[in-house]
Amino acid sequence: MPKSCIAFLVALCALAFTSTAGGQFGDERVASTDVYWLGPYFAGLRLTEVRYQSFEYGECDFPEGEGGCTPQVQVQNATSCVVNPLRVGSPGGKVFLVRGGGLAVAGELEPGVVEVGTGRQTVSVRVSELEILGAVLRDVHRRSEAGPEPLTPPVYPLPVLRELKRVTVAEKRFDGVAAIAEATELHRDEVELRLRIAELLGPDALAGVPAPTMSVATVEHLRDLASGVQTHNLAHTAERHKMSVAVLRKQIRRVRGLAGSC
Repeated sequence: MPKSCIAFLVALCALAFTSTAGGQFGDERVASTDVYWLGPYFAGLRLTEVRYQSFEYGECDFPEGEGGCTPQVQVQNATSCVVNPLRVGSPGGKVFLVRGGGLAVAGELEPGVVEVGTGRQTVSVRVSELEILGAVLRDVHRRSEAGPEPLTPPVYPLPVLRELKRVTVAEKRFDGVAAIAEATELHRDEVELRLRIAELLGPDALAGVPAPTMSVATVEHLRDLASGVQTHNLAHTAERHKMSVAVLRKQIRRVRGLAGSC
């Protein structure tokens, strides 16, 4: 196994705690102004770039034969409605808890990127060297804090929690991931991801969440509508699908947190 992969797995194991995260839901549109960063310096790297709610550390590396550059360490902030495991999608990704309650997802395609949900925020960290990933996740903290504190459980929009409820309800009726996937018309990797998230959130997180009444096909259709609005606008998308703007707006609200604007 390559050394970089070993370092990555060690970082995950060091940060995966057994405490339970909650999955509340609330006003997911409100973004905190108290963003997460690593301070003016981190591991000998100085803060070199600040862009809205994004912080970059160290010199920018230009990959050989490629355009653009990659900062040595980058911390980005977004609401948990805009960035969450079900919206972004992390097939084959690892899901684990960080510092007590933060729910982290490490995508298989980008091993140097980890997204941590805490409260109504998602903190995305990106490193150019996997060996420092564990240190970044240990040290990232709010600007108002002197240092890292325990992370609160993530707060996801209700439509996201209902999609998690879809697989937990099916798990009680069907035996195994394959049977759940067939019953819900989800891919196996989606079922596995959602079951793992629900497990880490704990049994109380979805206790008051109603089971979804829309089919997966309907949810996907509404997600397509929401994506169309984001790409174009409400009026254009409504006209294209022969519906009023008011009806379209109501429809895409049913999948907030899964696609489109929050």
